[in-house]
Amino acid sequence: MADYRDLLFSKAFEVVAGPRYNEVSHRLRASRKVFFYEVTIQPDTPWKSLRDRVYPALARHLKYKSIPPVSAEGVVIALFFGEQFYLIEGGGFLAAYREIEGLDPEKFHIRVQEWLAESEGQGQNRARGGGKNEFRRGLPAIRK
Repeated sequence: MADYRDLLFSKAFEVVAGPRYNEVSHRLRASRKVFFYEVTIQPDTPWKSLRDRVYPALARHLKYKSIPPVSAEGVVIALFFGEQFYLIEGGGFLAAYREIEGLDPEKFHIRVQEWLAESEGQGQNRARGGGKNEFRRGLPAIRK
């Protein structure tokens, strides 16, 4: 899906030359309480990469920061592409996902819950040694 970038770019409320990122982000932070999330895409980055990696990671990060991952209220996505970056309100970034994937708000909410559940399940698996019930048998036992 090559045109996903055009949709994302159309959601930007400001487009700025890359070297001005610090200046612009500081100005926005000073004028209102805002949380920045940075995303970089290359000309050959497929939609699947954003769909399967960026959006789920964003949802998990927002939950961790106690920001509703379904609305991304108070979040600004700094989407870096080429020599510029596009500032997109979090809600607009999520709306682009819904539009590209053809999801209504209810189905999107379900998708976000799936992303969050995947995260929790992965953490539990790691804590149990990847789902295996083995206690590092190769190590010598310590006896008192």
